[in-house]
Amino acid sequence: MIQARFGLKRLPFDKSIATSDLYEWPGLKELMMRLEMAKSSRGIMLLTGDPGMGKTVAVRKFVDSLNNEHYVCCYLPLATVTILDAYGQLNRALGGTDARNKSRMFEQIQRGVSEMTDRGKQPVIIFDEADLLKSAMFDELRILLNFEMDSKDPLLLILVGQPQLLAKLSLRIHLPFRQRVAMRYRMPPMDEEQTRGYVEHHLKLAGRKQRLFTDEAMIQLFVQSGGVARMVGNLALTAMREAAFSGKDLVELEEVITASKEVM
Repeated sequence: MIQARFGLKRLPFDKSIATSDLYEWPGLKELMMRLEMAKSSRGIMLLTGDPGMGKTVAVRKFVDSLNNEHYVCCYLPLATVTILDAYGQLNRALGGTDARNKSRMFEQIQRGVSEMTDRGKQPVIIFDEADLLKSAMFDELRILLNFEMDSKDPLLLILVGQPQLLAKLSLRIHLPFRQRVAMRYRMPPMDEEQTRGYVEHHLKLAGRKQRLFTDEAMIQLFVQSGGVARMVGNLALTAMREAAFSGKDLVELEEVITASKEVM
């Protein structure tokens, strides 16, 4: 009904959006720049931000930009597993064979990384939801990254998580790991102008060329969402549905207020 009412080819704000179609707002551009810098310097990067900021899709955009001839990406989203399971995930992602004990997997992981670098390929390892990692895992990662008596960084490790990741790493027991972090970035929310641009961009991708939200509705979208991308999309879609139910041609302030009561 939303598509038919507002002349859309598809629903906007789809999370399966191609990374080439992402809205290029300043926060995303800065993150891409920092990821490129981290790619060159290697080591450890922390990417944090509140839920819904677009951290994972931004990392997906970065991964899509990597040349497969020079980079091997290992994406590990299961942060709540045991240390042994995490070793197994990483070992398999790097092409290692099944092993039953940690020391054997440790050897295979380090060998796999060394063999890749010898072939001119740089591993990029991404732990998503890293704020859920068990504390002991940070020591394991630090030890895993010790190559040739800690004289070089052959890979890029990106830890993606909510702000609790920073709180966890601030504990004194994690000082050795924290000292090895080469790059940090906390994803900010969009401001009012960027929120408007985000909505208009996604509506245009969906086939809407004319204005759909009134100025008052746009301001309320920003106020209620706080500039958090996922919340902006959820509120906008719900408000569009309310407007369609009412037979309106534009989404007005009233629909956004109603939507906020449903979504928030």
